[in-house]
Amino acid sequence: MSTAELAVTGVQKRFGGVTVLDGVEFSCPADGLSGMIGPNGAGKSTLFAIITGFQAGDEGRIRFAGRDVTGLSAVERVHLGLGRTFQVPREFGSLSVRENLMAAAPGQSGENLLAAFLHPGRVRAEEAAIRERADAWLAFLNLAQVADTPAGRLSGGQRKLLELGRVLMLEPKMILLDEPFAGVNPVLIGEIAGRIRELSARGIGFLIVEHNLAALAALVNHMFVIDRGRLLAEGAPAAVLADPAVREAYMGGAA
Repeated sequence: MSTAELAVTGVQKRFGGVTVLDGVEFSCPADGLSGMIGPNGAGKSTLFAIITGFQAGDEGRIRFAGRDVTGLSAVERVHLGLGRTFQVPREFGSLSVRENLMAAAPGQSGENLLAAFLHPGRVRAEEAAIRERADAWLAFLNLAQVADTPAGRLSGGQRKLLELGRVLMLEPKMILLDEPFAGVNPVLIGEIAGRIRELSARGIGFLIVEHNLAALAALVNHMFVIDRGRLLAEGAPAAVLADPAVREAYMGGAA
């Protein structure tokens, strides 16, 4: 396996007597653009949670960046460069947009009361550097104009961009995006997709769960289909969406 790869092998997950994931296996480049689709209840969000360490699978292995990360916590996986966003953004609504990004930066000395007391100069220098990074990402995401606005006042699309910015503060190698276009107007969908393409060109990989098939197919190079907890199909988006089995499972056989 290449070190620049995410690999899922034999992942199983049951809740009570219900099997949500049933031996899911796939791999994708950690520096590419991949998408994942499937009907509601197919197991996509559960799979994301297991890949990123927010839930434990009952069976199976997850490998990333040349390591078996199955037993690692979500925080440990983030330190290896595996980040994620959530379907419903989890911003701090009362903090400004800039403060939300700054709060996401890891390893801040100012979070330690003793360090803040004994080394105030170092803490101030770190905070200045973090603010500079945050402002750079805000400019990239076209959020600079709302940097001082409470995050709770943002539109749905702006919150999706903010969620992406918070993950970028963690310096990820790969980001799993959970429905980045849900509830977003078409103009901002295009803007979010554009930022994702630019980040991919910088070497950050993406695995994206999304129900907006047209937007996803226009963005990714490879697509996976999950149905009833199993991998149903994978390949180039056009070929996958033309697959009769995919149409039957995901779109009720509609042309």
